[in-house]
Amino acid sequence: MPLLSQSGIILTAHLAAGRIGVVTACLLLEISPWETLIIAVLIDFLQIPVYGLALETSKKHLILPERFQNWANKKSEIFKTRIQGKKYWQNLLHFQHVGIIVVTTVPLRGFGVLSATILAAMLGYGRIKATALIMTGSIIGSLFAIWAVLIPGRYFGML
Repeated sequence: MPLLSQSGIILTAHLAAGRIGVVTACLLLEISPWETLIIAVLIDFLQIPVYGLALETSKKHLILPERFQNWANKKSEIFKTRIQGKKYWQNLLHFQHVGIIVVTTVPLRGFGVLSATILAAMLGYGRIKATALIMTGSIIGSLFAIWAVLIPGRYFGML
């Protein structure tokens, strides 16, 4: 099958089902698992700057009413004081980076790079650190997705 046709199928699978769709499409097109890993991670890597730019642009141009901003700031301060007062939350805050990796790893539609990018922006991570954490989760999630598709596919003789 021509490369352009394969690319179209893989892109359509990504738009329809996310990372698990890309992995399934690649394996059904008889692309090796290592090449499938590279394709899935590359697609995730290309999404990060797009989502990051959209988030930064929306932060700069989104004008909220002053009353809402005051309310949000007040709620945020209350939440921060509650967190600082409890030992459990203080210990949990040390694992923010793990949260970004886990959100990226989950192989369900709606999680992945977009959710992890939003979470990293909310937690105040810089571009380089956020990208490194998201790509770590992408690699782990892609490996998990390949394993989840390849093992049953070979067992039932479909791959």
